[in-house]
Amino acid sequence: MADFLTAVKTVGKKSNDEVEPSLTAVSTRQVQDKVRKVEPHDLRTSRADEPTGNHGENGHSRKEAFTSTATTPEEALQVLRSQPDTDSLIRILKQLQSEDAFKPAFSLHPPGPLQAQIINAIVSQIIPAFWPSLERNDRDPIITCLTNVAGISAVAAKVRLLSDSKQKSPGQAQELADLVSALHDVLSSDDLVLRILSGLAMSVIEKVKFQMAKKELVSLISSGKIIAATAQAEDLLKSTDIKLDATWMSRGTEYAAWIGRNVANLSMRLPSDSEIAAQILARGLGLGYSIFVVKGFIGALLENQESYSAEIDSVLKATIGSLPAFARNQLIESTLLWLSSMPESDVGTNQISQARDHVAPIAALIDLLCKSNESVRKQMVEILATPSRTSVLSFVVRRACIAVVADDDLQPLLERLMATFGDHLFVAHSPSVQQESIAQTLLLVAGSLHHSTPTAVKMTARSSSHMQGVSNRLDSTNAKARWLGMVVGTAMSSLVDKEGSRMNFGTNELKTNEGRWYLELVKINGYVGQLPDFVKFLQSSAGSVRRQKRTAQKTEQMPILNGKPVFGPVKPPAPVQKEVIGDKVTEIFDDGSDEEDADLKPYAKPDSDPEDSDEDATLVTRNKPRAPVYVRDLMRMLQDDKNPERFQMGVIHAPLLIRRKTSFGREVTDHAEEIATILCNLQDPFETENFDELKLQALIATILSDVHITAPWMSRQAFAGDYSLSQRCMILSALGLAGRELAGCKNEDSLNPDPSSGKPTFPTKRLSSHLHAIYNPSDKSIKHLHDISQKVEHRLIQPLALSAADKSTSHLDAVKVRTFSSRMAVEQQRTKRKLPPNELAKIFGSHFFNPLVSRYHQEIAAYGSASVFSSAPFVVVTLLKTLALLFHASGPAMAELAEVTTVFWELLLSLRAKASGDISILQAVLFSFLTVLEIAGEGLGRETLARDYTKLVVETQNWVEIVFEKTGGGQLVSEGSGDEVRVRTLAAGILVRLKEVGDAWNKVLTGGMMV
Repeated sequence: MADFLTAVKTVGKKSNDEVEPSLTAVSTRQVQDKVRKVEPHDLRTSRADEPTGNHGENGHSRKEAFTSTATTPEEALQVLRSQPDTDSLIRILKQLQSEDAFKPAFSLHPPGPLQAQIINAIVSQIIPAFWPSLERNDRDPIITCLTNVAGISAVAAKVRLLSDSKQKSPGQAQELADLVSALHDVLSSDDLVLRILSGLAMSVIEKVKFQMAKKELVSLISSGKIIAATAQAEDLLKSTDIKLDATWMSRGTEYAAWIGRNVANLSMRLPSDSEIAAQILARGLGLGYSIFVVKGFIGALLENQESYSAEIDSVLKATIGSLPAFARNQLIESTLLWLSSMPESDVGTNQISQARDHVAPIAALIDLLCKSNESVRKQMVEILATPSRTSVLSFVVRRACIAVVADDDLQPLLERLMATFGDHLFVAHSPSVQQESIAQTLLLVAGSLHHSTPTAVKMTARSSSHMQGVSNRLDSTNAKARWLGMVVGTAMSSLVDKEGSRMNFGTNELKTNEGRWYLELVKINGYVGQLPDFVKFLQSSAGSVRRQKRTAQKTEQMPILNGKPVFGPVKPPAPVQKEVIGDKVTEIFDDGSDEEDADLKPYAKPDSDPEDSDEDATLVTRNKPRAPVYVRDLMRMLQDDKNPERFQMGVIHAPLLIRRKTSFGREVTDHAEEIATILCNLQDPFETENFDELKLQALIATILSDVHITAPWMSRQAFAGDYSLSQRCMILSALGLAGRELAGCKNEDSLNPDPSSGKPTFPTKRLSSHLHAIYNPSDKSIKHLHDISQKVEHRLIQPLALSAADKSTSHLDAVKVRTFSSRMAVEQQRTKRKLPPNELAKIFGSHFFNPLVSRYHQEIAAYGSASVFSSAPFVVVTLLKTLALLFHASGPAMAELAEVTTVFWELLLSLRAKASGDISILQAVLFSFLTVLEIAGEGLGRETLARDYTKLVVETQNWVEIVFEKTGGGQLVSEGSGDEVRVRTLAAGILVRLKEVGDAWNKVLTGGMMV
């Protein structure tokens, strides 16, 4: 038993050793310093002051976690979650973006749980804490780690989540701005899809997972998720103090072009993935900006292609061949619309020689598309045979399409065009734009077919369908339809008949410039150019667009127009004097009484010394600009954005100089389009007084300098280019005011006052002109147009109101007093000066109305609701007022009155749906209806309106009755609001005029027995 108590080992303890306590006290301050949260402004500070060495395991592990590299992706995730410093963060991110940093290899491209956690840590923790303080180069690792499907999806989802939250703190707003900036940097490259697919192909082995990742990529890139999230975030940040410039991701047009460029790079550098490229392209075309998708795709595909390459042909074959049939058709139509929108493809009726130079390059591209797939050529023939689709294409593009069509398809196409052109329903009900386009296409096809097989043209011209079609045209009540029938019949006869037996209608209507232009179409034969020709054409088109934008100023904030923000540059802020220049004046207060100086006689005021009033010689500007004498000097002064005196001198003298030079030589006529381009893009960088008024005067003078050229050109400019809403309204107002001056209404309406007559004659409390323009939101560009529309409206309504008042008091006819004219009034009426001839009535239809209406139809057909003429009621109202005022100024003696009345009436009926949603459009439509009934009823006769326009009259009467009943809640006019009063008044006037039309027809039916 004693053996169990034997000592095994004896330990000796020194006397100087202290007993080590079981619990060691640690400094509370040190622990707090080590675990405190890292703020963004501390990210770049050194961490040398942290406890290191062997003061415990905690300090050693802390240093190791922040300075050493991670050996596994899990360790990298822990570092990202533990608030690392900047150097450690960049080191870990570079490891994550490297393919061989970990063993086994790890990549963020394939979908997986660990990848999702790492990306979530970067989006939720790293970007909010580090992004504002990082330099551009330090942000690149973050961007690279997010360049994958999961990264882009996570950033977009986080942006959408923060935008949808109801309560926004300043920290959340800053985080939202940082995420939008990060998303912008991730998507900034044009080969993003290519890099993501390359990463997926290298890291994903399983085929099913690879297909799912590609499907998610297509859905993410080509849908509207990114556009919607970014636009919502930017709109939200505008109401905060965070400054964030608008990005291209929120603009659908630029995002669509970005998709097209990515598809082009993917197709060129990774031809094996043509299927996914076609999927992205097909879904991108459905975003609503198909023209810009095609522009980006073809522009990037043909960039720097100096010669024809078989690679381009194979890429197009693979991509277009993988598209669904609907997407392929949409691609072709969008390509033709894009080509039609180029400035070089928009030529007038007097520019056939100029159009010839642009047909071959465009035909080269169309021929390349047709070679890529056989169905494309068939689709091209279908487009040419359909008037509604051909009318939105420019004349040059139609010529190029016909040049590409095979000879075997020309004769069937000509027969289809003949049948449609002569169809009775098409002649009676189709818009004039479609009738003109199909007539032009028919003549071009006939001329092209005649060069290859004249017999086929002769057989078609002798067919019964052609003869019956011309007869249907000649029987039409529409003057334009009859004229087109005569033109087509004469042109076809010139191809197949001999000199003595050719068709001749014996009228002067075919001897006009337009008639000769139509007859020349059968002599045109287009040819297909080479692909490098189209590349040069594309570069020249981009250069012309840049030249138009050269005078436009960049803006950071949209100006306010009628209380709403509009596009366009803003005026720079006026310089503010912050210190006194020169000697300071000190006021001395005199405490003495005035009574002490009562006996002193003041001296008379001495004469002023002219030498004392001289200006300081050092401050005198001796090189003062002189008023321009020549038009070329005026154009230089208007483009001078460095010298304010030269610019203002040019703006002030522009209207007077242009009018003076119009009647002297050809200086203005030769440079009319160049002057008009400068004026349309002209901005005011120096706060010029009465700038809008002077610019409007200059535009009016330019239009009147050569109205046969400038009026159609300005009509096209109102729908072309990158003009702001105010600039488009300015162009439309200038057209309206110039047309009324051409009609002799300048002095009557005071539409075009002298610019020098705007000086105030008596002191008032009104602000100075430049301050009044800032604080008064009304737009001077349409002020005159609005004023004269009210005057014309009053002139149309007043006789109806007087007649109604006279009928309501018919029981008092016996006591009514008749006023007789005085002798002076009779003498004044006798010696009244004869009015000038109405020049507008001769050219209104061809030079003002048809260009405006046809371009409006093309704009709506091409862009739909995305067009400003569909989404901005302000522009639609200005267009309708311009057309109505010009229609009224032309008067009953207008040439082609029946045709213009039909087209204008149908246009107004097509705007009924828009008018029901906006009262300003409703007022403009009703005012236009009243103008049409007034002028057409007087010029054509109310009986003619009732007989030839029965359907239009009935539709108008039914709609106006509904408007009259529903406006103002059915109350009396005097009890409604101001806009409702005006609407009901206009509706009542229209109903009265329509009743007069019905009474006139009843009188005809009863043989004049009705009174």
